[in-house]
Amino acid sequence: MSKFTVMSGWRVGRAKEESTRSGLLVPITSENDNDALALTDILTGHQFWAVSTGAWRFLLPETGELVIAVRESQIIAEQDSTGNDPNGDSGNYL
Repeated sequence: MSKFTVMSGWRVGRAKEESTRSGLLVPITSENDNDALALTDILTGHQFWAVSTGAWRFLLPETGELVIAVRESQIIAEQDSTGNDPNGDSGNYL
């Protein structure tokens, strides 16, 4: 993102496309507001999960891509990017 910055206190991510065994796409959010959003941060590429309440969907001005913005306080888990895993696995989650 060169022309736009993410404001302090917010995280913006791309939603992962998920499908069922039959190949049908599952919506990003469901009718059940208790589902967490699985997102990939547009700046770091790391995965994070956030509460869907208060999330905002919008088109990223540079690409027209649909992204989701959530307040940092709504994040419930995220990929550990510190590399502090004793097993050497870089895909840990906090």
